[in-house]
This record gives sequence, C-alpha cells and structure tokens, in this order.
Amino acid sequence: MIKSRRELLLTLPPSHYCERARWALDHCGIEYDEERLAPGAHILRVRRLPVATTALPVLVLRDGSICQGSDLILDWTEMSGGVPEIEQRLEEKTAPLIRQCLYAGLLSDPKSGIRDVLFRVTSRPQSVFGRLTWPILRPMMVSGMNARLEVLPDLIAQVDSELDWFDQVISERGDYLSGEEFGRADLTAASLLAPIANLQTEPVRSISEGIRWPVSLASALKHWSKRSSVKWVQQVYATKRGSVRNL
Repeated sequence: MIKSRRELLLTLPPSHYCERARWALDHCGIEYDEERLAPGAHILRVRRLPVATTALPVLVLRDGSICQGSDLILDWTEMSGGVPEIEQRLEEKTAPLIRQCLYAGLLSDPKSGIRDVLFRVTSRPQSVFGRLTWPILRPMMVSGMNARLEVLPDLIAQVDSELDWFDQVISERGDYLSGEEFGRADLTAASLLAPIANLQTEPVRSISEGIRWPVSLASALKHWSKRSSVKWVQQVYATKRGSVRNL
C-alpha cells in the first residue's frame, strides 16, 4: 500500500457517520485528505483494503494501518469528553433510525433530488458510475435499509421517540453532555442528529443542498425543528463546528 503524507478519510459524503469522523479530525487539528465515494462504487474501493466490511467511514493512516467506523476513528483521535452510554444509543439506534426514515421518503420520490446529492460532490468517475447504476442501486438501498415508503409513518414515530429521549438527556445535562466543555459525546450527538436539523453550516449545507423533501418528511422536519434536541444541534454546529478542511 502506498503511504500518504497525510491521513486519508474515505467517506460517503452525506453520511452522518462520516460527518462524525470528519468533524473529529477537523476539531483535533489532524491533517487529512478526504476521498468522497459514491454508494455502490464505494464497495470496489473499500474491498481493496484489508477490512472486514465495506462500511464507511474508513481512515487510512500514514503508516498503512486502518481505522474503520466513526467510533474507532474517534478512539484514534483520543478526543475527550465521551459518554459511552449516550454515544452507544445514538450510534446503534437513533442514527440508523434517522437514516432509514429519511431514505424511506427520499428514495421513493423521484423528485426528491437524493440521487444528485449522493453523487454531486464525488469524483467524476464515481459520479458517472453511480448514475449509470442508479436503477439497480436505488432498489438495493431500499431493500438493504428496509427504507420502504410503507414503513415511513412508523419510522417517523420511532425517530420522534428517540428525540423524546434526547430532549430529556439535554434537559438533565445542560449545554454539554460530559461536563463543562464540548467533547466527544457532544460532537457525536450533533453530527448523528444533523440530517434532521436543517443546518446551514458547512459541510452539511453544501453536501445536502438540493434536497426536496416529500410532504410527509417535510411535515415531520417542521415538527422536529421545534424540539429542544434539534435546537441544541443547531446551536452546537453554529458555535463548535469550526473550520472545515477539504471542501
């Protein structure tokens, strides 16, 4: 393997897990390059690496070793301020529900703009491959995430329940989840909840620009925008996201 002069972060750009890793590297001042991959095409790229799955993000270190998954990437940064029980629920339950919910609406609506968002900020070869394979890729994504339109109402209700939980968390803990300073748990919560927060902060804004929300999701997002959880995410991004490299 050819070693880079900097760390190399492989991402699916709209992924909130990839944003979690990207933000952690930015926050810790770690120099890295970002290779933005398209869904489907990313499999061919990741299979060239000595990893067990094709899940992203993947951080290829300068010494050739690899961290796969946003949790392990945050471990590698040694960022302080973690709250394992909160992070675990966000990572294993809340964030997958948000992803499944949003894709259930977006993939079912040909006017949603999700195809363009998935491929717009990738390289030209990645974008071309993704667009050519979209008729095959879209139903594969629906099946793989069980992102069917029929389950959308139930998914919206489940996300609502998760926001009930996180509203309670922030009401008990205050501005920061782990104490008096911004830390790993705050970054984790803000990034994994970011897709439902209508953020105007980079890089989330430019990556998700162009989405046209189906009526059912637009209504849910409007309802969620009044939540303490979502307002907290917006505040954290506005005050803590800081400079963004590699845009």
